[in-house]
Amino acid sequence: MRDVPNGFTLIVAGMVAVTYLPRLLPLVARGRGLTPWQRRFVRIVPYTAIGALIVPAGLTAVDGEPLSSLIGLSVAAIATAIFRQPVVSVALAVVAVALARLVGG
Repeated sequence: MRDVPNGFTLIVAGMVAVTYLPRLLPLVARGRGLTPWQRRFVRIVPYTAIGALIVPAGLTAVDGEPLSSLIGLSVAAIATAIFRQPVVSVALAVVAVALARLVGG
């Protein structure tokens, strides 16, 4: 077996910690009393992670038309807040982008 550089081992260990710990913490914390701050933190982490993944991609969804992308992202965010149904949010965002492109030329 070849020698593995120390940097590689460190990177793999870091990736394991970053991906495994967030999955392990809810299991460890289950059944234990959490402080209100900890409960709030555990509840908002998934939304924060999804937002960090979706927003950058949403702003560049329509090539060369950042305004259409922004309109679609805004409509999706508002629809999600109102209806809390992903299918409805996506459908309304698609319609909004289509209308924005139609009106914008």
